[in-house]
Formats: sequence, C-alpha cells, structure tokens
Amino acid sequence: MVEKSEISLYNSEWAIMEYLWEKAPRTVTQIAKAMEEKTGWAKSTTKTLISRIAVKGYLRYEAGGKARQYYPAIDRSEVVTAETENFLDRVYNGSFSMMVNAMAERKNLSQNEIDELRTILDKIEEANQ
Repeated sequence: MVEKSEISLYNSEWAIMEYLWEKAPRTVTQIAKAMEEKTGWAKSTTKTLISRIAVKGYLRYEAGGKARQYYPAIDRSEVVTAETENFLDRVYNGSFSMMVNAMAERKNLSQNEIDELRTILDKIEEANQ
C-alpha cells in the first residue's frame, strides 16, 4: 500500500495513469500505441515510464495470454487528493483559504462559480455541526 503523503506523479506518469484509469487492463503495446498517438513517445520511453510507475507501487500487472495486463494499483481520487495536498503545502503553506483567495483575486469569478463555492462551504459547515 502506498502512503498518501508519498504519492507523486510526474506529468508523463499522469498520462499513462489517466489512460489506465479510463479503462484497464491494458497491455504495454496498447499503452505504448496510445502514448505515441498522444505524445509522440517511442515504445521504449513508455516501457521505461511503466516500469517507474510500477516500482512506485501505482501499477500492478497480471500475466495475460501473450502479454502482461496492467491495472492501476491506486485510485485516481487518492492521487488527486495527495497531489492537491502536496501542492497546497508547498505553495500556500497548507492554507486552503490563501489558495482560494489568490485564485479568486486573479480570476473574475462568474456568479455561477460563486454560487458553487457557497454551496460547497454550506455543505462543509453543515457536516461540521
């Protein structure tokens, strides 16, 4: 099991994981073909990245008929949460409100976005009571 605080994916690894989260299992050949179309990577590059992701514990495989079948070993939501928390800690000293304030000041929020934020905060407030 991967510790949440240790979860980290490089952009190149995200591309492969997104492909597998979309549908698994997939073989190296299927993954390499998709990555070549999406990014232009050679099969050797994709194989190297698959190995690196597997070493981190984010992929698992099972022996298939002719080829290994690769599956994500971690849920996308776990990775998103861990990456978001790492970003928040690194950039905003762990302050969610600082991040929201910085984003709100930079971008003119639509009324719809403001309403969505208010709804989220109301749900959190209700859950904390």
